[in-house]
Amino acid sequence: MTNRIRATQINAAGSNRDDMRRDAKNLMNRLKSIQADAAFVTEIADLLPQFPVFENLFLLLQSDTKIQRPGVYFKSTDGHTSNWDFNLRRYNPHLLTAIAKYGGCIIVDSTRKGKRVPDALSKTIPIWCATINTAIRNCALKHQERTQEEREREQAAQNTTTSNSTTSSLVRTASDQIEDELNSAATTPSLDGTRWDTRYHSLPSLISRSEHAQIAERIPGFAEKLMRFTDLTPLMTQLPKPIRPIWFTPQSFFLKNEMPDYSEVAFFPVICLSASRVVGPEGMEERDGYLYVQGSGDDEEMWSRGLTPDLFWEHEEYLLEDDISAAECERRAREIVQKAKETRVLNVENSQNSLNVHERRNAHQMTGGRESGRMLVTPSMELCSMIKPTSIWIGNNASARIPNCWREGFDMVINCAAEIKRDPLFEGVENSLVVTSLGGTGAGGAVASLCRIQEHQLDAISSLPNDVDMVLPPRSEGGKEFSYLHLPIAEGKKGQHQLLEMIPIAVKAVERFYADRASCGFSDIAHPKILIHCQQGMDRSVGITLALLVACFDEATGEFCGTGSGRQATTPSKEIIQRRLFQIMEHRLAARPSRATLKMVNTYFMSPTDPPPAQYK
Repeated sequence: MTNRIRATQINAAGSNRDDMRRDAKNLMNRLKSIQADAAFVTEIADLLPQFPVFENLFLLLQSDTKIQRPGVYFKSTDGHTSNWDFNLRRYNPHLLTAIAKYGGCIIVDSTRKGKRVPDALSKTIPIWCATINTAIRNCALKHQERTQEEREREQAAQNTTTSNSTTSSLVRTASDQIEDELNSAATTPSLDGTRWDTRYHSLPSLISRSEHAQIAERIPGFAEKLMRFTDLTPLMTQLPKPIRPIWFTPQSFFLKNEMPDYSEVAFFPVICLSASRVVGPEGMEERDGYLYVQGSGDDEEMWSRGLTPDLFWEHEEYLLEDDISAAECERRAREIVQKAKETRVLNVENSQNSLNVHERRNAHQMTGGRESGRMLVTPSMELCSMIKPTSIWIGNNASARIPNCWREGFDMVINCAAEIKRDPLFEGVENSLVVTSLGGTGAGGAVASLCRIQEHQLDAISSLPNDVDMVLPPRSEGGKEFSYLHLPIAEGKKGQHQLLEMIPIAVKAVERFYADRASCGFSDIAHPKILIHCQQGMDRSVGITLALLVACFDEATGEFCGTGSGRQATTPSKEIIQRRLFQIMEHRLAARPSRATLKMVNTYFMSPTDPPPAQYK
């Protein structure tokens, strides 16, 4: 027992408060606490095997087949007192698809000291449920009203028609179609007001009657906002029942042997599962050989030492071996993280080396440079996602490795990350022949740059051994060309103003990309593939994509409508920017644009002063 970490004694006087805070960040304490929380989650999931389990983001829980990927995104701030909101960035459409398919779901979250249920579960998700139910019902009612009006117009036309039999027959056919639509609408579940529940449901033990009433008053407005930005018509028939939150916690859950049969109820349950046990005012409790920390999965970047959920659960026994010391646990964690990094680098190198130029060329010719099986079919949370109806994709670093990104069908790649990792083949040629500086001071004083290389040039230098000096062949008129734009935007607050400065450069570069394609005879290809990526495909790449969608692409068709396209771009407004952001969020589930990123995009389009000039050479 001497090797185990000594759990700090918690006394009423709080004399060991500093020791407690230190032990609360201890890696072994955190991992054992997560282990305990995960056991409870697994127990509930086993009792409700028909429901998929989703993690609310920023929670470190067991990477298990029961846990769905991607997770869901609900923030507690949307449920904070007097700041209640239905945020379009956190619409979570994939969750509605899962609920309709499985008849319900389980959403797991945790909270730190002082609360039994996090605000995301107690208020944000109930707001989401009530808003969805209300919006679907309103959509059904409007659809019924439109259908009834059409039917009345057709009936009036039929009454005033001439005796021409052909005309009468045509009118009757149109009237029959309207009648069929009306009958179909009448069978829409959400039109049954006696069964379709649009009320806001909350926990009386946590939400006061006054707060409940104030939130309920805002639900119709939230529903109208949602209906302005998305078509809910498919959900009218996909969801035969409304959705409703149900809450489980380690303290309140007592139905382990008598689980309700949710198939017989008048709603689809959204089970809000709070994983962590409440353990006193400090949120800590001494247990067998460790200090249990309530809500250990939160803020993992502050204590995880780079350990990811997958790595932790893969090496769980090794990390938490019996009688292991806290120091040894941390050493093993560092060892695991380092080996994982080395393995990733080795896998990339092996993957690139295994594809010789002949194989790459054949694959490129077979797919016409447009599609590929290896990258584009991977899950959207992992690599990249297509923002329909455009041919723009948003991805992470792994989706944009040179030259694989071009061989996988992308014609242009825009890297929004602070560091650029180019393929070694670019280091052996005269960079000035393929790389152009565009201006704009990025991370560390770096400037934006554009690499443009033709297919035959890429093939020629890719075929040479590493120890041979690379000589770039001359450009060929009309040759197939690939583009790689690097916008060195730092993460966090440091990159806010860099993002604002890089937006006009990105717009100019994309406009030039389309202009060059048209001049080289590629105008018949309406949708060249453009990949926009940052480290995780969550923030900076979303900001650049949003700006490009507003400035250069038609909202309805996805066609390029920038300078020289012959089509007029829509004048930007706040509503248009919101609508294009919602378009991104529907297709890129990993997107998590920060408030600062969205502010810079709005500033670029809506600021009364001129935006920073695009120093494009």
